[in-house]
Amino acid sequence: MKIYLIRHCESEDDILDCYGGCADFDLTEKGVTTAKAYAKELTNLKIEKIFTSPYKRAKNVANIFNDQLHCGVEIIDDLREMNTYGVLSGVNKELAKKIFSLLLNSEKYKKFGYYNGIPFEGGEDVKYFDQRIKDAFDTITSKKLNTVAIVTHGGVFRSVYKNILNKTEKLAEIDDVATIEIEYKDNNYSIISTKGITVE
Repeated sequence: MKIYLIRHCESEDDILDCYGGCADFDLTEKGVTTAKAYAKELTNLKIEKIFTSPYKRAKNVANIFNDQLHCGVEIIDDLREMNTYGVLSGVNKELAKKIFSLLLNSEKYKKFGYYNGIPFEGGEDVKYFDQRIKDAFDTITSKKLNTVAIVTHGGVFRSVYKNILNKTEKLAEIDDVATIEIEYKDNNYSIISTKGITVE
């Protein structure tokens, strides 16, 4: 099976400077335009199915791709973004500094996030997140298709890169429609190519 792992496009939280995570923001106009342009690049890849996170910023990109590819979209709940930010989700970052100052300035949350292994207050356990991403990939590979696309989030990219592709480098930057082309064969995953990611 060939898998195209694709990050969603620009969403409203980017413009509003809000914490995203489990907050369900929609695409911006720029995000829609980017998705439509990228859909044309996918037309000759023989994608048989698009799997997506349920969040609007990923699901709507998948639907835009499907308008071009006509291969069908399937939502997999476990592909949703990690709830990294907990009570901060959906909150403007400047406002958060005021209303969550005690938490943000506490020793516990000096550093938090996927690679620190710590979600913010009310967030999702990293080990649980990694397991549900593995479960999602098991579900997808069990479909016995030849070529699929997965539209999802930056946190999912980090989990896949570390725990499924077994790479030790950290993903520093993940662009809109960043893509990792993956081959799944004999229960093993390997990278064929990458686009729009920076490792450190």
